[in-house]
Amino acid sequence: MGERTYLTVTALNKYIERKFLLDPYLGEIYIKGEISNFKLHNNNNIYFSIKDENTRINAVWFGAKTKDFKDGDTVLIKSKINYYFPRGEHNLLVSDMKKDRIGELYQKFLELKEKLEKEGLFLPQYKKQIPSFCQNIAVVTAKTGAAVQDITRTIQRRFPIAKINIYSTLVQGENSVQDIVKNIKLADDGTNDVIILGRGGGSIEDLWSFNTEEVIRAIFNCKTPIVTGIGHETDTTLADFVSDKRASTPTAAAELVTPNIEDIKNRIEFNLDKLNNTISYIIQTYKNRINNSENNPYFKNYSRVHIEYKKTVEMFEKDLNKSIQLLLKDRKQQLINSSEKFINFDLLARFKESFTQELNRLEANSPLNIMKKGYSVSFLDDKKLTSVKEVKVGDEISVQLIDGSLECKVNNISDKGVK
Repeated sequence: MGERTYLTVTALNKYIERKFLLDPYLGEIYIKGEISNFKLHNNNNIYFSIKDENTRINAVWFGAKTKDFKDGDTVLIKSKINYYFPRGEHNLLVSDMKKDRIGELYQKFLELKEKLEKEGLFLPQYKKQIPSFCQNIAVVTAKTGAAVQDITRTIQRRFPIAKINIYSTLVQGENSVQDIVKNIKLADDGTNDVIILGRGGGSIEDLWSFNTEEVIRAIFNCKTPIVTGIGHETDTTLADFVSDKRASTPTAAAELVTPNIEDIKNRIEFNLDKLNNTISYIIQTYKNRINNSENNPYFKNYSRVHIEYKKTVEMFEKDLNKSIQLLLKDRKQQLINSSEKFINFDLLARFKESFTQELNRLEANSPLNIMKKGYSVSFLDDKKLTSVKEVKVGDEISVQLIDGSLECKVNNISDKGVK
C-alpha cells in the first residue's frame, strides 16, 4: 500500500468550486420554496433561507427589485449556485424572485372553503332541484367568447323552444366580482327556470372571481336553481361546491338543463302508439261484449222469458191468496174455539159481537172476496197499474181476475174515472 497524498483545504475548495462552475445545471436554477430568516439590509440586499419540508439552503439577492417579502411566503426564484471559496460554503445567488401567486390563491381557496363548509353552505339539503323542462334559461357569462357561444348553440340544438336570456357579465379582472353578484340577482327575478353561471377555461387567477365569498353567498341566496359550468373539466371553484349542480364545462351545463327534443318526440310517439293500442283494445273489448250479449239466449228469447217469469209470479200470487185464506180460516177457528172456552165470562160476551163484526169486515176486504165481486188487477210489464196515465194506446197489458188472467191490447184510453 503506497503512501497517501493529503490535499490542502485550499486545493479541496478549489476543486469543489470548479465542479460548481463547470456543471451546466447549476448555472441557471428555477426553484420554489418558503422563505425563512428573512433579513433586509439598507443597501437593498436581501438575505434569507429557502426551504421545503425536508431541507433548506441559504440565498442572497443583491440589489433586490422589490422588498415585499416576509417569512412564510412561498416564492418562485430564478438563481444560480454561488460557491464562496474562502468559507467553503455554497448558496443561491438570486437574480429574480416573486411570490407564488398560485400557491397563495390556493391557500386562500382552502381557507375560505373550510370557513363556508363549517357554515353549511355546501350541504346537500340546500341544493335545489333542476326542472326537467326549462322554458326560460338565464346565462350569466361574458357576452363574447367561446363559453356563451357553446351554451347558446347547445341549447338551440337540444331544446330550440327554450328562451335564452343572456346577462352580459365580467367574469375576470377588476369589478368582475361585483358584476357577477349583480347579474345573479337580476337573473333571480322569478322569470327564469334555471341559471347557468359559466365561463371558459383559464388559470386559477383567471377563475378567481368564482372563488370569492361575495359570489359564493350570492349563489347560496339565489332562489332560482343555478348550474355552474366554469372552466374545463379539471377546474374546480368554490362556486361549483355551492351551486345546485356542477357541470364540467359550459357545454355540459347547457346539456344538463335541457332535454333532447328528439328524445321527447320519440317518447311522445311511443306514448301515442301505446294510447292508440289501449283505445283499440277497449273498443274491441266492448264490441265483443255486445256480440256476446246479442247471442245470449236470455236476450234472444226475451218474450218467452217474460212469459215464464209472469207465470211464476201468477203462481206465487195464487199460493199467497191460498195461504191468506187458510190463515184467515185458521185464525177464525182459533177465535171461535177461544170464544167457546170463555163463553161463560161476561168480558167475552161483551166483546163477542164487536169481534165478529171486525172479523166479517176483514173477510169482506180480503183481496179474493174483492175480486169475486168483479174487480181485477192490471199489470204492464210486471208493474201494477193504478192510473190510465201509466199506459198508452198499443201497450199490451195483463188483467188478473179471480180465476185467471187476460192478455189485452190498449185500443182506447179514457180519463173518466169511477165516481
